Amino acid sequence: MVDEGALGAFYTEHVERLQMYIARKTGRDAADELTGQVFEQFLLWWPNNPSHPAPVATLYRIAQCRLVDHLRRHGRTLALDRPELERILLHSTAEEGVTAVDLRVDLERALATLTGRQQEALLLRYVAELPVSTCAEFLGLGIDNMKKILKSALRTLRQSPHMAAYKSATRAGEVQQ
Repeated sequence: MVDEGALGAFYTEHVERLQMYIARKTGRDAADELTGQVFEQFLLWWPNNPSHPAPVATLYRIAQCRLVDHLRRHGRTLALDRPELERILLHSTAEEGVTAVDLRVDLERALATLTGRQQEALLLRYVAELPVSTCAEFLGLGIDNMKKILKSALRTLRQSPHMAAYKSATRAGEVQQ
C-alpha cells in the first residue's frame, strides 16, 4: 500500500526545487510540463519501491532522463542554452552580463574535459544540490569514492586552461598566474 500522505509530503517538499532545476535548462513553460511528467513517472515507480533508500536521487534521475529527451527533441543538449543566457543578461548590467556569459562559456569548455562520471557527480552534487551520500548511492559508489571523484573533478576544473583567467588570490595575497 502507498502512503498517500507521505507521497503528498514528498511532492510538496520537492516539486518547487525540481521545477527550478528543470526551468534552468528548458525555460518556465517546458519546466511545468516536464515536472508533471517526472512526477507522473515517479508515482508509477514509488508503489513498487516504497522503502527505497534514495527516492530523491531516483526523482532527479527521472528528471535528467526526461530533460535529455526533451532537449534532444528540440535539437539541443545540456550545454549552454538560450534561456540561461537570457536570464544572465536580463538580471545584470551590460558589463556583468558579458562577463557572466564569458565565464559560462569558459566553464562549459572546462566541463567538457571531465569524464562522464565526473560530470554526473558534479551535476548531482552542485546542480541538484543533493548530499554527497545521496549522490554516491545514486551512482552506485561508496561515499569515499564519490568524494574522490568530486575532488578530482574540481581539481581538473581549477587546472583547466579555460579557467586560468578566473584564478583567485593565494593566501599570501599574490595573484596566481
